[in-house]
Amino acid sequence: MPTSGHDTRNAIARLIGLTLMADGELADGELAALDRHDIPGLVGLSRDALLRAVADLSAELLDESAEARVAVLDPAHIDALLDAVTNPQQRLLVIRAMVVLAKSDGSISDPEQSLLRRALERWRLTLDDVVA
Repeated sequence: MPTSGHDTRNAIARLIGLTLMADGELADGELAALDRHDIPGLVGLSRDALLRAVADLSAELLDESAEARVAVLDPAHIDALLDAVTNPQQRLLVIRAMVVLAKSDGSISDPEQSLLRRALERWRLTLDDVVA
């Protein structure tokens, strides 16, 4: 089933949000990188819309959590978001933004690595594709 532009933008915003939340901490460096690289503009959203999507995602994850731990990196959820982005150019743009944000606090945590790896595999991309 084809996704609408709104669905794609929403999925992209949520993937960016998952990247920001993957390590359990929304660091100042990540927010600074979001602005410095104009990631909202690059993915076709205003900064407010992107941050609202991140806040909505956080609230939904907390509501859905049946345990004491929140499943931020639920594979089925991630795959659904990744599958909503079908355009190859958008995929490259999104994975590049995700890498920039994951690196922006000085290191790429294990959860961030897991998310990036999943996106690369699902989209059949390599690190060479990302840095090209």
